[in-house]
Amino acid sequence: MKNLFLTILCFYIFTSVFAKNPNEKTFLILFDKSELKINKTSPEYIELSLMNIFQTKSYSGNSDAAILVKTSHQQIDKCMIGDFIIRINQEKIATLDEVAFQIIDLDESKGIYQKLLANLEDKNQKSKKSNKLFKSNP
Repeated sequence: MKNLFLTILCFYIFTSVFAKNPNEKTFLILFDKSELKINKTSPEYIELSLMNIFQTKSYSGNSDAAILVKTSHQQIDKCMIGDFIIRINQEKIATLDEVAFQIIDLDESKGIYQKLLANLEDKNQKSKKSNKLFKSNP
């Protein structure tokens, strides 16, 4: 009994310690590769300006260049992220909006996707019910 209690207690402690922060917001910042080439910069270099404030991860390769930004501040939105002043290269400083192709709030997009999916499921259920009514009345 003592072992069971200790196991449950340890499990509860570990899950609470490693739980995801519910107030965390995630933004995806996309860049146009040709524009980055014109400005002689990379997403990794732009990430250096943001990594002191946010948790960041840059991606570049065969697809579009991107930076994933996570913040625990619930008040920050994509407009505020776009207003951050960043260093583009050694000579040039600008706001993130001027360089970024698009800034996407992934949490907001996830909510919109779930609402659309729920509406689609409701429509499918209603159409199935109406089809059953027509089939039962010969």
